[in-house]
Amino acid sequence: MRNDGQLDAIDRKLLALLQADARASFTALARDAGLSRTAIQERMTRLERDGVILGYTVRIAERPQAPATRAILSLKIRTRPCAVVLDRFRNWPEVVACYSLAGPVDAMLIVETKDAPALSQFVDRLSAVPGVGEVETAPILAESVRNG
Repeated sequence: MRNDGQLDAIDRKLLALLQADARASFTALARDAGLSRTAIQERMTRLERDGVILGYTVRIAERPQAPATRAILSLKIRTRPCAVVLDRFRNWPEVVACYSLAGPVDAMLIVETKDAPALSQFVDRLSAVPGVGEVETAPILAESVRNG
C-alpha cells in the first residue's frame, strides 16, 4: 500500500487472489503474487489492520452434494414431555428438521443419509433412544415442489 492509503498493484493482485480462494496458503499467495512468503504475511497483516480485509468466508453451494437418501420419520414418544426426548436429536448430523406434532404421531423428522443402509442404521440408533416408541420410515422418492 502506498503512503497515501491507496492500494498498489500488488495489494490489488493479492486481494484478487484471496477473493478467488480465501483459503490459499501464504506460500501459494507468495508464488502467485511473485513475492516472498514474509512479504505476503506483512501485506495481509497491514491490509487487515487498515480495514481493507474485514474477514475471510466460505461460500457454500445452494445445495451441496445432496445425500442419496432422504426420509420422513414419524415418531411416537413414550415419555413426557416430548421436548426432552426430541432435544436429544438437536446435534445429530442426519437430522435436517424436527417437528413436534399434535395427533396420531408426536414428531416428524426429516433426515438425510448417504444411502439406504445408513438410513437403516440411523433408524436403529434412533429407536434405541430412551423414550422413543414406534418409528415409521418413509423414504423420499422425489421432490416435486420447492417454494423459497
